[in-house]
Amino acid sequence: MKRIVRWTMVAVAMTSIAGPALAGGNANFVLGGRGLDKDTWEPVNGQAVVGVAVDFGKKDWPIHLETGIQVSVGAEEDFFVTSDVYGSVAELDFGVNKTWETKGPARPYIGGGLATVGAAYTIEAPLGDIEEDDDSGGAYFHGGVFWRIGQRFNIGIDGRFLVGTKITLFGEEGDADYVQLGMVLGWGWPASK
Repeated sequence: MKRIVRWTMVAVAMTSIAGPALAGGNANFVLGGRGLDKDTWEPVNGQAVVGVAVDFGKKDWPIHLETGIQVSVGAEEDFFVTSDVYGSVAELDFGVNKTWETKGPARPYIGGGLATVGAAYTIEAPLGDIEEDDDSGGAYFHGGVFWRIGQRFNIGIDGRFLVGTKITLFGEEGDADYVQLGMVLGWGWPASK
């Protein structure tokens, strides 16, 4: 949990420092689901996720800078009769984004960059919880389309994947790589005309 708070503070600080000085961008929240490797994460390899991605840059830049945080809400699954299993992956990323401004409201985009990931796995048992967590670096890529509704509101879809992570949980080597699909809700600036 401390990692998530620290990562959120870093993302907010980066955005608040850079955002006002730059001319345009988007702040899009993502609500969706992700699938992780079954060998490492079963029975909690399907996880709900919330996230935010902020891209910003000057009007004449060919690409924008991008930062974001993606956190799995945590999956829970009964394990035997008396235990529950929880799994989660939190990610802080920084990269680049290209959003095409079409003549209509559609805004297709792609992005990617580097990510730092924290993975946690907990088994709640009657005699005490068993917890394990690990950190890793990786690379993320995403793309999708959102529609500008009115002057500022964005709504759309986002597909995302993370690769190159290596984690160890309970002595077993695995990864926190995932494939993710989500709905985008957010806003853009400056306002559309």
